[in-house]
Amino acid sequence: MYAAVKKEFLIAILETIIDKKIEDLQILNPNLIQEYYKIRGQRLDLLVKTKDKIINVELNTNYSEEIKIRNLHYIFKLASENTERGNKYKVGHSIIQVNLNFYNSKYEKSIYTLYDKINKIELTDYIKIYNVGIDKYIKNYYNNDKKFTKGEEALIMLDLGKQGLEELSEKSEIVNNFKEEVIKANNDQFVVDWISKEEEQKQYEEVMYEKGLNQGLSEGKLEGIEQNKIENAKKMLDLNMDLETISKITNLTIEQINDLK
Repeated sequence: MYAAVKKEFLIAILETIIDKKIEDLQILNPNLIQEYYKIRGQRLDLLVKTKDKIINVELNTNYSEEIKIRNLHYIFKLASENTERGNKYKVGHSIIQVNLNFYNSKYEKSIYTLYDKINKIELTDYIKIYNVGIDKYIKNYYNNDKKFTKGEEALIMLDLGKQGLEELSEKSEIVNNFKEEVIKANNDQFVVDWISKEEEQKQYEEVMYEKGLNQGLSEGKLEGIEQNKIENAKKMLDLNMDLETISKITNLTIEQINDLK
């Protein structure tokens, strides 16, 4: 997966998100120590190390409460593993988690730290979580709501189909430079399997179904999940977004999207 997209592209994305220069980027084994696992979904999507940071990148189809808890498990486990124990605790690299959210995001970007609500001070910058709404960036791109930086254009291209990439590459240098690598990665079966939304979507819907049963919700309300996908797809069609991109964001098939026209 990692060889399919150049490090320069990854650096451009990460520097845009954390707003700091990335030095000495290394891609690490994304598997956490096996005995620590207590939950499903045991593999990190991407783990990199820089001169002074360890960065975990997670690809989230639905950033539900369950996914938030899973990802918090990951980041605190990384923090624990990165702390040297002895007479004094010694902190190594700072720990950053980047959540790339592809569906139903509220904001383009938000940042979470450990924060003292009473005294209104940040306890430490050792741990930070960045939530990035890829779908929000894409919506604003199609709405022409703002001028994007090169790094933001790189974020947008992460979830564009081939047609969308071709259109954006005509006016973006970074997209033109890396579009072939992204197209190649999108067509690589190993990459598709690695970042496939199907399993995460299935788990999300199973959790939502269980919640519905536990709360005594009617079957009609549970169907609201699918209806929400359809309504979002219609809005994207109104924005003239290409079908491949809509399919990626909503997890609907091209045929289903065409039927909405």
